[in-house]
Amino acid sequence: MSILIIEAFYGGSHKQLVDLLQEELEYCVLYTLPAKKWHWRARTSALYFSQNIPTSEHYRILFASSVLNLTELAALRPDLGKLKKILYFHENQLVYPVKKCQERDFQYGYNQILSCLVADVVVFNSVFNMESFLTSIGKFMKLIPDHRPKDLESIIRPKCQVIYFPIRFPDVSRLEAVYCGCYPLCPKDLVYPEIFPAEYLYSTPEQLSKRLQNFCKGPDIVRKHLYKGEIAPFSWAALHGKFRSLLTAEPREDL
Repeated sequence: MSILIIEAFYGGSHKQLVDLLQEELEYCVLYTLPAKKWHWRARTSALYFSQNIPTSEHYRILFASSVLNLTELAALRPDLGKLKKILYFHENQLVYPVKKCQERDFQYGYNQILSCLVADVVVFNSVFNMESFLTSIGKFMKLIPDHRPKDLESIIRPKCQVIYFPIRFPDVSRLEAVYCGCYPLCPKDLVYPEIFPAEYLYSTPEQLSKRLQNFCKGPDIVRKHLYKGEIAPFSWAALHGKFRSLLTAEPREDL
């Protein structure tokens, strides 16, 4: 049995995760596109993969990030649509930062919602990412002028779970620095609260400046501090079993 891994944006954390899965788990087959022009990857990668992934009777699981329009791929390749389909969210387009609401392209978020409806399992890298996506669906769909679909959150939520992105990479610098004993001081809007408690966060440049001044006046605050959060749950050692269980296929009667 083979695990088919598809990554439409093969770079950064997306690349790190699928490389790790291919390295650590047996029978993984990886297909990718370079990490360029993510807008076009989100729009068109399904068609590319539908033409470039060979058919195989050995595939049992399809694992892809939410950049891929899973709905289009399943329609274009019914053989892949029959697999156990797992969608992994590194980020979501319903709340991804934009300067103005008018600049948010409706299609990207809409495609992710459709992909969730087609997927068998939807996995998020944090509770914040999952809840911000699910609770934004209703408001997001109100942008449709009429004939709006209903109850999408209640349909998608039972499929959802959280499996954190594993700490194993040098460029996950903040978490690894904390693991080595550094004091974290993080912008509130750019970290997940389940990782960094409130005492390590600031909201404005003025708050940051004040905290840094206090550290300069009392350096022992930092030197003798013991981090109060939990790093162990985000390690590959802790998450390995969850990913392995996720990527175990149940027998399908229609295969």
